[in-house]
Amino acid sequence: MAFVVSAAKSMAEYYYEQEDVEPWLVGWLSKHGKSPKTALRMCRNAQVAARSSILPIEDIFRPKSLTECSQIYKERSIEQGVRVSRAVIERAGLSPKDIDMIIAVSCTGFMIPSVDAYLINEIGMRPDTKRLPITEMGCAAGAVGLSRAREYLKGFPEHNVLLLSVELPTLTFQLDDLSMDNIVSTAIFGDGAAAALLCGSPRGKAPRLTDSRTFSIPGSTHLMGFDLGDEGFRIRLSKEIPEAVRTRVRPILDDFLAQNGMILDEVSHLIFHPGGKRILEVYRDELGISEDSLHFSHKVLRECGNVSSATVLMVLEEIMRNGETQKGDTGLVLAMGPGFSIEQLLIRWEG
Repeated sequence: MAFVVSAAKSMAEYYYEQEDVEPWLVGWLSKHGKSPKTALRMCRNAQVAARSSILPIEDIFRPKSLTECSQIYKERSIEQGVRVSRAVIERAGLSPKDIDMIIAVSCTGFMIPSVDAYLINEIGMRPDTKRLPITEMGCAAGAVGLSRAREYLKGFPEHNVLLLSVELPTLTFQLDDLSMDNIVSTAIFGDGAAAALLCGSPRGKAPRLTDSRTFSIPGSTHLMGFDLGDEGFRIRLSKEIPEAVRTRVRPILDDFLAQNGMILDEVSHLIFHPGGKRILEVYRDELGISEDSLHFSHKVLRECGNVSSATVLMVLEEIMRNGETQKGDTGLVLAMGPGFSIEQLLIRWEG
């Protein structure tokens, strides 16, 4: 069995409301001879009130080489990872030496060794701590990490697993890319980190992960991802994504729940990755659920933006800390990422 003992999040140093970003967006687009009207309308309608960044805003809109971005990614990933890992371990009432495995997920930069190797030294984990870095899974990776932790704990129920997500999307912003994909990314993404601590035995009110499943939509690899070039990461976000989600999400979830003898109406808490305003609207309409049932997804999107793989762990942290959970409640985790993959998990509160 796998139990989520604690969860934590860490926002980056600089925090900007949307109105702080708008003058820089206008200046950038105007400099390239492009009208900022559409971009401003998207920012104001995105339901993202503010986001954090590892860089001051003037550095986001400053040309940077791939070499410089990679160095910043390495330094700040370690910094963010140390901070949130210490917090989640402390909340669990454990010490770094109690960690048997660390799963680290990220998609917004590249470093070898991965951030988990540095954390073992920085926070004092045992040298025999197992490592599993997961990259290239995009926004789904936080949920994927939960799934892999659950599977590991089935084999090693006496162990403790640290799941860490660090995402720095502001480093992927491209000054010479005037595509709608890049503009959408500028409007919704923010930097930050999140973590969860899982163990194989029940502790307090820790919810249990009872099942998980991945579903990859055939012929959909073009829908989202990054292209890596000389200038760095160039984002791809197809306008077909909402329609792909709309036509698939209900039957996929119904099938997963049916395998567990459940229907959607029996789920107490929806722990959905808020990819953006439009995706949350598709969930609401196609699943026939209320706005209030997605309260924590909207809250995280509004206060943090889309922090890629960390976002679903931030929603989980909000529900564990502020949600009115009771013994017997169930939770459904949902996150989507490049592939195009849909990660699903079931959670049950047993304490």
